[in-house]
Amino acid sequence: MPEVSGNILPISYQFELAAAFTRLITSDKEAYDAWLADNGLTPLDNIRQKVYSLSNLYVPKVFVEGDRLYVNVPRIQFWVSFLPEVETRSFIDAQLLDKQFSIGDSKSAVTFKISAINDISPVVFTDVMEYQSISPVVIKALRPNNTLDYLSPDNQFFSQFMVEELIERWEAFYKRKYEGDRSFHFNLLAAPRRKAVTIFTDTPRHQKVVGYMLKFKLKMSPVLQEFAYVCGLGDDIGFGFGYIELLKKKK
Repeated sequence: MPEVSGNILPISYQFELAAAFTRLITSDKEAYDAWLADNGLTPLDNIRQKVYSLSNLYVPKVFVEGDRLYVNVPRIQFWVSFLPEVETRSFIDAQLLDKQFSIGDSKSAVTFKISAINDISPVVFTDVMEYQSISPVVIKALRPNNTLDYLSPDNQFFSQFMVEELIERWEAFYKRKYEGDRSFHFNLLAAPRRKAVTIFTDTPRHQKVVGYMLKFKLKMSPVLQEFAYVCGLGDDIGFGFGYIELLKKKK
């Protein structure tokens, strides 16, 4: 994605990136509806349950000052995983390749052009996988006074809520009850890193979402492993949270 204009992003840009990506893939409504129909879906399905997950931007050389992020390279990357498989590559090429999009706020913005779309290697899913989050994993819960709480990975309910939410999304997508193995085991492989992200910036709805960057091992059904890998883990997937990748191990 070579830079087109500007090089300063707000440090909280995930919601804006997710919104820009959604605008791109839905810009040709006829093609978008046909792609969903080819996969047995409707536009309402993608509103209720995102059929893709989106990573943060990967910026090789970056400088942060205050709440601004300076992009000092001509190309950056991000990753997207799609659950629908029928005609997805041709649809994405048509909707995204050579298209421009802007992300930012009232202070600064950057316009990018998508110059290349590359496939990643297929993954064989087993009952034990090791992952790293590429965007923060968010787990929400209601306090007794009905206010919202963001759980940290050391909370006893963090992994339970994470897997329960994953199964709920699986059932919503496939429109049937999940009858497979629900057992799981979650353990961290490194200290988690807290990350607070502002969404709906410059609007009355602005709020701060708290998630965690994680490296972890997850034991559960390969069916759920694949769904987590493709559609993300945790809450607020549609806002650009919860994208995970296989853990890259140092040789």
